[in-house]
Amino acid sequence: MTEADIKRKFNEALKLEKEGKISQAAKVYSEILGMNPKFQKAYLNLGALYSRTGDSEKAIKTYQKALELGKTTELYYNLGVELYRLGSLDAAVKALKSSLELNKKYLNSHLLLAYCYKQLDRPDKSELYLKNAIKLDPKNKTAYAALATIYFDTEKWEQALAAANVAIQINPNDPRMEILMTEIHVKLGNYKQSFETLKKVTTTAQGFVQFNDSIKAAKQKPKPEEKVFFDNLEVLTRKKLDEFKDKLTLSKENPQDFEAPEAQDALDLSLMYLFHGDTERALKYLLYAQKNLQENPASETG
Repeated sequence: MTEADIKRKFNEALKLEKEGKISQAAKVYSEILGMNPKFQKAYLNLGALYSRTGDSEKAIKTYQKALELGKTTELYYNLGVELYRLGSLDAAVKALKSSLELNKKYLNSHLLLAYCYKQLDRPDKSELYLKNAIKLDPKNKTAYAALATIYFDTEKWEQALAAANVAIQINPNDPRMEILMTEIHVKLGNYKQSFETLKKVTTTAQGFVQFNDSIKAAKQKPKPEEKVFFDNLEVLTRKKLDEFKDKLTLSKENPQDFEAPEAQDALDLSLMYLFHGDTERALKYLLYAQKNLQENPASETG
């Protein structure tokens, strides 16, 4: 088959791939490689198709064959991705570092190396590669979000807050970052900021809003079984609230004889109010639980 015929088949495979006909495209790429085993681009595309279908082992073998024909940054990176997916972290690190030897400014390799080192419990290395990524792309939301998480995990609260703030400036209304910020504020003792941030998340994030709207709709026109649930919930909530208030009052009046409500008491009330559709009260009791756990780390909820 002539070079023109191979190019025609390659274009055919690209068209099938674009149309979402993955298995047919993979078959054509395989046919091309049968005719020309040194067509590196066909290996690269075939490996990417195996990756899309979740077959990392086939993708790895295909990329390795492509590397025998010539080393490229993209091939080493793709190989690193598949090794990471399989949990072969040391091998993934080796492949990603090989990609950077060819191109030190390849952003995706820096990012994935950071994730590899996080999994390997090497936060220092993870931080290094995230900072490299930020140097290459100062507005990379993924890098700042990951950096905030690394700092949080290593208890560097101020640095975590700074990184999270930048991540949110780049990507406003990111509920995952905003929730992380509520945790950071609790660690720093900024309980008011924690509450305000969490309140904002529950009124803007799609999942929270949909849940709250569903609860309100169910309460307005409840089915018989839903009415029983909400009636029972009302009784349980009142009982739990009375118990909570009694504990709180007694602990203030006689702190030597009575303990304040525990975090679990507050979490129970928070959940109950959440199912009442009363998000603000739910958040207040959640914040009490967070504060209690922060001030009494030996206390565990069960």
